[in-house]
Amino acid sequence: MLNSESGKMEKKQIIKTLNSVYEPTMESEHIWDCYCSFLELFVEDDPITTNYLVSLVELTRTQRLQYRNRLAELGFELTPTELNQYIFLLLMALSEYMDSIDA
Repeated sequence: MLNSESGKMEKKQIIKTLNSVYEPTMESEHIWDCYCSFLELFVEDDPITTNYLVSLVELTRTQRLQYRNRLAELGFELTPTELNQYIFLLLMALSEYMDSIDA
């Protein structure tokens, strides 16, 4: 079982970790919802989705700017810090998922 179901990494831990790295952060409930959604995407084990999410983590600073601009064109504006927080949550969810399949 994964953290959102088993409590291995609790909501409080996720929020505290993000708050210790970024300021300002997203709202606590949004942080948890995003983390759980990312985790669920990894659990679904769709290779196309997984590869896309991993590619986001690997974006350079310039590529992140280009990605933010593309998102803005689609109506979803993010600050650099907001995008970094989403990527951080992706990494945390990926790490949790990898731990669960290694167990």
